[in-house]
Amino acid sequence: MANITVDEVRRLLIKKTIKHSNNMDFSGLDLSGLNFSGLTIMSANFSNCRLVKTKFVRTFLSKCNFQNSNLNEADLTSANLKEADLSWAALENTTLIEANLSNSKLAGASCLKASLTFANLNGCDLTRANLTSASLHGADLTKANLTSATTKDAIFKNAKFIGTIGYKP
Repeated sequence: MANITVDEVRRLLIKKTIKHSNNMDFSGLDLSGLNFSGLTIMSANFSNCRLVKTKFVRTFLSKCNFQNSNLNEADLTSANLKEADLSWAALENTTLIEANLSNSKLAGASCLKASLTFANLNGCDLTRANLTSASLHGADLTKANLTSATTKDAIFKNAKFIGTIGYKP
């Protein structure tokens, strides 16, 4: 469980004292609607969190754990999620435009109607992910694994598929 309360997180965000932090444990908290934009939060645990409509614009979230979290309608525009674990996360209607998800795990994630336009998904594990009606326009899927992913009505216009596993454009 989290080693911090929701009220403490709110106070830290208001005072702008969470600028660079490592290994924080937010697991299981409801942080919906909060604004983490522009922060550097490395290797943090956001597993099982409710993060609906939370803002992570231009946030550095490398190696963070978002397993089983609800990020529906969150804004992660230009966020750096390199090597992050978003396995089984809910990312429906989530904005990930120009996000760096290289070598991250999205296995089993629900990305229904998510916007991954120009996202870097190089080496990303998307096995069993639901990409129904998602926009991956211009996305880099080099060496990504889409085995058993649902791609019905997904938009892959101008996407890169060099060495991609489990999907043939």
